[in-house]
Amino acid sequence: MKKTFVVILIILLILLAIVGYYVYNTKRLSSLVEDYNKTYESYYQQEILGTTLISIINKAIDDNERNDISKLENSIYYEENNENSIKIDVKFSEETEKIPMERIVAQGVEAFISVYPTAVFKCTKIEYHEKTNQIKYLYFEYVRD
Repeated sequence: MKKTFVVILIILLILLAIVGYYVYNTKRLSSLVEDYNKTYESYYQQEILGTTLISIINKAIDDNERNDISKLENSIYYEENNENSIKIDVKFSEETEKIPMERIVAQGVEAFISVYPTAVFKCTKIEYHEKTNQIKYLYFEYVRD
């Protein structure tokens, strides 16, 4: 009888440890995603300068590199992975199409900064990955010089 009780107690303790670890890990991951998103969400509906925009683009590219996001075959563009990739598009007033962050960087960060250092941009759209609820897309529009 004592042996049965001890076995049941050990099984319950193991189950409790597994559930506790799962809850802890879920909260930790949720906190990490929340912190990651706050970095980008702080720019939503805010007017920022061109120098800040290029910093955000550089951070997004660094995040993609750190997360080993692959690029489309024979391309400079990052592939969306439905988990932790991030893309940024910028719409300039003189252009009708949106410009991906990779193209801005490929044409030269210095060139962008020399033309748009004090230009004002505004983030008007944010999208999230369905699987992880992590930011996947930011859309900035040119407002004024």
